[in-house]
Parts: sequence; structure tokens; C-alpha cells
Amino acid sequence: MEQPKGIKIVFLMCLGIFLCMIDTTIMNIALPAIQTDVNTSLEKMSWILNVYTMSIAVLAIPLGRVADIYGKAKLYIIGLIVFGVGSALCAFANTGDFLIFSRFVQSIGAAVLFPTSMVIGVSAVPLAKRHVALGILGVTQGVSAAIGPVLGGVITQNLGWRWVFFVNIPICVIGIVLCFIMLKIKNEERVVAKIDWTGLVLSSFAIFFFTLVLVKGNTWGWMSNFAWMCYIISATSFILFILVERKVTSPMVNLQLFKDRIFVGASIVVILSNLFLIGVTVLLPTFLTKIQHRTEMEAAFLVTPISAMIFLVSPFASLAMKKLGKVQVILVGFIVMSFAYYCLQMIGAESTNKEIIIPCMILGVGFGLIVGPITMLTASTFEGELLTASQSVVSMLRQIGIVLAVAIFVSGLTHNLSINKENVYHYAEKKVHELHVDQAEQEQILTVTKEKIQNKDLESNIEKNQGTDHIGINQQQKESMIKEKVNNALNEVPVEYREIKRVEITNQVTKAVGEKIEDINREINTFSNDISHYAEKEMAKSFTDLYKVSVPIILLCSLVSFMFRNRKFEVNNRKRQNV
Repeated sequence: MEQPKGIKIVFLMCLGIFLCMIDTTIMNIALPAIQTDVNTSLEKMSWILNVYTMSIAVLAIPLGRVADIYGKAKLYIIGLIVFGVGSALCAFANTGDFLIFSRFVQSIGAAVLFPTSMVIGVSAVPLAKRHVALGILGVTQGVSAAIGPVLGGVITQNLGWRWVFFVNIPICVIGIVLCFIMLKIKNEERVVAKIDWTGLVLSSFAIFFFTLVLVKGNTWGWMSNFAWMCYIISATSFILFILVERKVTSPMVNLQLFKDRIFVGASIVVILSNLFLIGVTVLLPTFLTKIQHRTEMEAAFLVTPISAMIFLVSPFASLAMKKLGKVQVILVGFIVMSFAYYCLQMIGAESTNKEIIIPCMILGVGFGLIVGPITMLTASTFEGELLTASQSVVSMLRQIGIVLAVAIFVSGLTHNLSINKENVYHYAEKKVHELHVDQAEQEQILTVTKEKIQNKDLESNIEKNQGTDHIGINQQQKESMIKEKVNNALNEVPVEYREIKRVEITNQVTKAVGEKIEDINREINTFSNDISHYAEKEMAKSFTDLYKVSVPIILLCSLVSFMFRNRKFEVNNRKRQNV
């Protein structure tokens, strides 16, 4: 009877993981609606997103330690309560500042839920069955993070953005009730130790200032004084943290954890795999909405195959690791992810659904091959304090991977857009001289084109027929041209016949000028469409060049899989196969 109950507890813990992971991405699609409704700035909107991820990264380790000391089941229930309260506050928020505060409250609950979910779930089953629990928990992690944008899009479109947060509340209530029924709350095992306040402060400082510079570096400048201040504080705090943890009696993180080569390798893979997953789930919806002019819902559903394939592949990846070995499965996972990026570099403004869906499926397969085994390897054979510490560290590293991905890919996109806008302008500068208009008109057309390239957002830059409202010959100019030509023609007519000829000459000139203006405007319209198409292509390259550059980097990162090489395992595996 113990094992079935253990599996039920594992599924109960999946609820906590689902809540905190899905809320890292569920509100991405809802951001425009939220900004309009609460009437807040883009700066505050970025903090509404980032405060959640940053807070989990900062608080996961300290709160994991608190759970060890005061009881994991109790902290899990408190985590559900805090998360539910934070979600309710988010749903009722009417200002950007209050929504930021509410997301922070929510993130405290999430920082409790993730590590305690993993520890309680893993501890609920015997060591021999640990791989089953880890497989279930691992699939939940991958799928919930990837499915967030789709679920957020569906809820926002049909119920409104506030329901993105309201839906969490009944789930939290159900979870709390089930915890009181299924978990051993009284007299649960606890670690007898004091909280390492020095380690808590130093670890919080190190992670906070590191994530802060990742979030704000693109705005401040990566070499700005603010950025350097963050680098120095983070590095100094980290070094002091290591020195303190080596000597303190009850450390915040037992450094013995990092003597396990498998855990260290798994920790690195957690960061890298999440980095390259988020690199697509964050940028691809933007590409689809801004470059291909799809709706947010269409974009969300086109990215859905990522989560579908993670769900399907992760369980089999764990089984494959037992048969083939850690190195082979994780190495193949990275190679498959690199192939997905190779396919993504070839998409463009006219790419079909099939050309988008296939790379997404491939990416999901690659990440699924990694996330299943890695979830197991991060837990390894740890028990007690080391198990809690391992999951707290992994929870922190996963959030850092997400923040790092956003920092790298958004910074890269901003850089590419800046360069490609210049390319569009130089192309327009070359093409404008082919127009059959005078120098002044060419300069006017070029000025308007440059203003549109520099001052408008991405979507405006690549709209069809951009600039036709402001360039070309307008009605006032047309009338001026007709008047000038009529007067010139009348000057050549004897004075006594001028009034008689005026109507005839005016009609002739009007017709001739009209035909000329039609030709000029047609030529200008062709120029405008040409610039628009070129801009569209260059803006698309701003995205796809990031994927192109990432392919060799992912392949290089795949070498980390060799950290899992275990000759004893491989020899025993071959013997079993021979038998």
C-alpha cells in the first residue's frame, strides 16, 4: 500500500511544480492587455515579468533550507497559501506598482513550492523507484513551462487577463486540502540546525545582483557603471559565501554537493537546456506576430508542439538513459536542439505553418531527451539535507537559465535590429536616386523613409506600403505644377488670345501633369514597396541570425554531456547486453 500512496504524493507535488513553472510564461501573451488595462509603462511591465523569475532565483536556496529546519510539508502548504494569495492580489491589481508587488508575493510561494515539491515527491517513493517519481516530476517541469504561453493566450482571449491569475486560486485550495489528507504534517522529520543568516544574505546578494544585471544590462549598457557595480557585488558576495559555507556549522548549502561530478554536470545542463529552450519560446512568438503579422493566439498555438513533444519524449528519454547511458542520450538531445535551431534560421516572413511547426517539434524532442534524464541526475542518490539542497540549487539555476536566455537573446535581437535598420536605410539611399524626381524631392523621400525606419516600432517599419501617406506628389504640389505650366504656356501666346486659349491650355496641362504625376507616384509606390520588402527581410534576419549563430554554440555545449561518462556503468551495460 505504501507505493501507491507514494505515487499519489508525487502527483500532488506535480501540482506545486505546475503552478510555479507555468507562471513563469503564462502571462507573456497577456502583457499587451495588462498594460492597456492598468495603464502602466513598458519599464514596469518588464518588472512584472522579471520580479517573479528573479525572486525565485534569489529565494529558492534560503527557503529550501528553511523547509529542512521547520518541516517540508508545512512549508509546502504555506507555499500554496502564499502563492494563492499572490495570485489573488495579481488578479485584482489596478496599477503597475501593485501588480509588481503582487508578483513578488506570488514568487515567494513559488520559491517554496519548487524545491519542496521535488524533495517531498522524491522522498515519497523507495530509492529503487526514484526514477519513476523523477520522470513524472521532470515531465511536469518541461511541459508546464512550455505550455504557459498557449494557456495564457486562450484564457486572455476568452476570459480576460485577470483569469490568468484567478485560475491558480482553486488549484491552490485543492492542493492545500489534499496536503492535509495525504501528507504527514505532525511529527515530520526535520533537521536540527540554526539558519545560516550570513550565508542567506551573501547568497541572496550574489544571485540578486547577478540576475539584476542580466535583466537591466541591455538598458544600462553591459559595461556601464551600474553594470560594473552589479558584477563586483555579485562576485564578491559569491566568494564570501563560499568561504563562509566552508567553515559554518550549519551551512545554507552543503558544499559536499559539488563534489558529485554528476550533480555538477547536471546543474550546468539545467542552465544550458533552459537557455536554448527559452531562446525559442520567447523570441519565436514575437517573430510570428511582428514579422508574419499573425495573431497572438496563432503564435501561441504554433509554438505548442514544443510542449507536446517534451511531454511525449521525456518519459522515454529516462528509459533510454538506462539502456544507452547518460552521455549518449544527453548528447543526442543537444544535437537535436541544434538541428531545430538550424531549421529555425531558415524561416522567413513567408514561411508556412509546417515550416514553423516542424522545428518546434524537433526542439521539443531535443529538450525532452535532456530534461527527463537531467531531472533524475540532479537528485542522484542524495538523501536528507543534500537532497533538499540539490533541488534548491537546481531551482535557482533553472531561473538563472531563463533570465540568462532573455538577456542574451533580447540583447542580441536589439543589436541585430539596430544594424539591420542601418542596412535598410543605406539600401533606401541607393534606390532613391533611381527615382525620376528632382533632388529636393529625393531628399524629402529619403528623410521620411529614415524617420520611419528609426522612429517607428518593428511592426510599423515593415508594414506594406509604408510611407505612401507622406511621400510622392500631393494635391497642392499638383495644382502648383499645373499653374506654373499653364502660365508658361500662356506667355508664349499673344496677349489678345490668352483668355480664349486659357481653358484649352489648362485642360491640356492638367492632363499631361496628371499622367506625369501618376507615373511618378507609381514609381514612388514601387520604391516604397521595395523598401518595405527589404525591411521585412532584414528584420526577419534580426531573429534568424540569432538562431544561426546559436547552432555551433549548442554543439559546443553538448560536450558537457561527457561529464556523465561512467566507465563502470558502460562495462556493466555491455555485459548485460552480451548475456
